[in-house]
Amino acid sequence: MKRNYSQSVSLMCPTCGGTDFSFEHDDSPVRCIGCDRVLTRDELVRENGLQIESAVDEMKKEFIADATRKLRKIRKKLK
Repeated sequence: MKRNYSQSVSLMCPTCGGTDFSFEHDDSPVRCIGCDRVLTRDELVRENGLQIESAVDEMKKEFIADATRKLRKIRKKLK
């Protein structure tokens, strides 16, 4: 199981739904390019919680399915 389970989630502005943001440095607030709303990174992540949880749930399903297949192969070899 050497599959990469990382996934990107596009964060959306809670005001306009835009996905383009600007920021000066890693600790600075982010500004939505579409509507000019300013949020902290924590606020942006919190506002996108459902999308993030959905992506994590999908990765869990993929991992479990792959692990199950791998364990079945190992079990067959041991018989």
